[in-house]
Amino acid sequence: MNPSLYEAAATGDVGFLEGLLTADLSQKTPKENNILHIAAEFKQINFFKKVKKIPESPRFWATNKNGETPLHVAARVGCGEVVTFLIEHIKAEPMEVVDLDPEKEPTDGEAYKKLLRMPNLEMDTALHVAVRYNHAGVAKILLSADPELCCSFYSTKESPLFLAVRAGSTSIADYILKKTPDHESLSFQGTNGVTALHAAATRIPFAKKGIVQSMVTKNPGMVEVRDEIGWTPLHYASLRGNLKAAQLLIQNCKTFKFACYIKDELGMSALHVAAYAGHTQIIEELIGRCPDICDCVNHKGQTALHAAVLGEKINVVKYVLKTPRLARLINEADNDGNTPWHLAAIHENSEIVAILRRDRRLNRTAINKEFLQEIVKSRNVLNCLARDVVVTVPYYQQKIKQEFKKFGSQGESSTSETPVNTKNTRENLQAYLAQTFNRNDSKLLVATVIATVTFSAVLNPPGGFTDDGTPVLTKKGAYKVFMFFNTLCFALSVSAIFNEYSPISVLSTHLPTPTSLISYSIAGMLAAFYAALIAVEPMRPRQSMSPITGLDQSLQHSY
Repeated sequence: MNPSLYEAAATGDVGFLEGLLTADLSQKTPKENNILHIAAEFKQINFFKKVKKIPESPRFWATNKNGETPLHVAARVGCGEVVTFLIEHIKAEPMEVVDLDPEKEPTDGEAYKKLLRMPNLEMDTALHVAVRYNHAGVAKILLSADPELCCSFYSTKESPLFLAVRAGSTSIADYILKKTPDHESLSFQGTNGVTALHAAATRIPFAKKGIVQSMVTKNPGMVEVRDEIGWTPLHYASLRGNLKAAQLLIQNCKTFKFACYIKDELGMSALHVAAYAGHTQIIEELIGRCPDICDCVNHKGQTALHAAVLGEKINVVKYVLKTPRLARLINEADNDGNTPWHLAAIHENSEIVAILRRDRRLNRTAINKEFLQEIVKSRNVLNCLARDVVVTVPYYQQKIKQEFKKFGSQGESSTSETPVNTKNTRENLQAYLAQTFNRNDSKLLVATVIATVTFSAVLNPPGGFTDDGTPVLTKKGAYKVFMFFNTLCFALSVSAIFNEYSPISVLSTHLPTPTSLISYSIAGMLAAFYAALIAVEPMRPRQSMSPITGLDQSLQHSY
C-alpha cells in the first residue's frame, strides 16, 4: 500500500483522499487490510463517511487475511461510531449477497444482518470480537441491530454469552439474556463442554446479580449438562464455594433435584466436591434439600467424609462429627476397607487423626482389606482450583482430573503393586504408628509428672504451715495467685490424661487435644513458680530518715 494512502487512512485525512480520486483505492497491506480496515483500526469515522461516496472505494464487507471485515476491526477496538455507521449505511443501501448459507440468509429488508453475521477465519462474528475484548457499548449496538446473533445456529464456537462470562462482564451477559428471544436457541456453548452456566457458577457476582437465575430460566435443561469430565454447573459451584449459585441450581433442577446426584467420571457428586474443597455451607444446603445424598459414594466407595479427609479439610470433618444425620459416615469404609480414620493415618494427618479418635463413635478396631494399604498421596489441596473455571478451561479441567484422580487410582495402584512395595508400605505405616504411640506415651508421662508435682505443692505449700495447720503465707496475694495456677495446672494435666484414653466433652464440645492441655499446664506452672517466688520473698522494712539524722548517726559511728 502507498505510504501516503496508509497515512491518510490512519489519520483520517479526508482532504488527501479527495486529491486521490483517480488513484487505486483497493491497495492492501501485507495482511490484506484495505483503507477501511486501517480507518476502523484508528477510529476514523469521517474517513468512512467520505469513502462511501467514492465508487472506486473498497466494499464494507471486504475481508483481510484473517477473514475480518472493517466491522470486525471496529468491534475489536471498541469504536461504536464506526459500528453504528456501518449498520446504518448497509440498512440504507443493501449490500450485495455474500456467501452465506441460503437457509440462514435474512430477507432483503434485513440485508445488513449478513454483514453482522459474517464470521472471520476463527468463526467469530463482530459480536464475538466485541465481547471478547469487553466492549460492552459495541456489543449492545450489535445486539440491538440483530438480537439473534447469540442464537445457537449462528454460534459455531464459543458463544458470546460464554465469552461475556469469561470476561467477567455482568453487563454484557445480562444484556444478552434480556435481548435474546425467549426460546432455547440461545447458545450457552463454551470450551470442552463447559457452558456459560458452568462458568457463571464459579463467579459469585453473576449469582448475586441474578444472571445465574436468568440463565436457568432461559434454559432449565442447562442445569444437568455435563462437561467433558462429567461435571455439572453444581459441581463447579460446590468447588468454588458459590453458595448463592448452588442454591439456585438446586432449586431449579428439572427432575426433582436430579443434578444433586449427578456424578462425574470418577463417581464424584457435588457433595464430594464441596467436602473436598471445605465448603460446609454448601454441604448443609445439599443435605438439607436431599437428605439421602450423604449415601452417595464414588467409584471407590468413598463418602463425603473420605473426600474431606483426602482434601485435609478439618472444618468439614468437625462438621460431620457434630451433625447427627451424618454420624454413619464416621465408620463407613470404602471398597478397600479404609475408613476416614485409616485415610487420615495413612496421610499422616495427625490433627484429623486426633479429632476422629476423640469421637466415642469411632470404631478403633476396624481393619481394612490390605492393612491400611498405601493410598495415592497429594498435598496440593485445590489451591489452583479455587480460581475461576473461565481462566483457561482445558488447563482447569486437567487440574481437576489430576487432583481428583486420588479417588480412582487406589484400585489400579493396588493391582499393580509388587509384593516388595506392599511390604515397604506396611513397614513404613507400622513405623509411623509406632512413632505415634511413642509420642502418646511421652505425653502421658509429662502429664503425670505435672499432676504429681502440683498435687505435692498443695500438701507442702511454700513457707510451710503455722502451729494450727494454716499455711504461713495464706494472707499474701501472691500466695493466692500461686494456688490458683497450681490448681489449674493439676486440673489440666488430669484432663489430658483422661482425654487421651476417653475423649471428654463439655456442652457437646470436645476438649482440646492432650498436647494442648499439657502446653497450658506448663505455662501455668511457670506462672505458679513466679508467684511462689514473690510470696516467699521477705518483707523489707522501710527506712525513712532525714539527711541530717543520717549524717549525725554516721558521725557518731565514726568516733
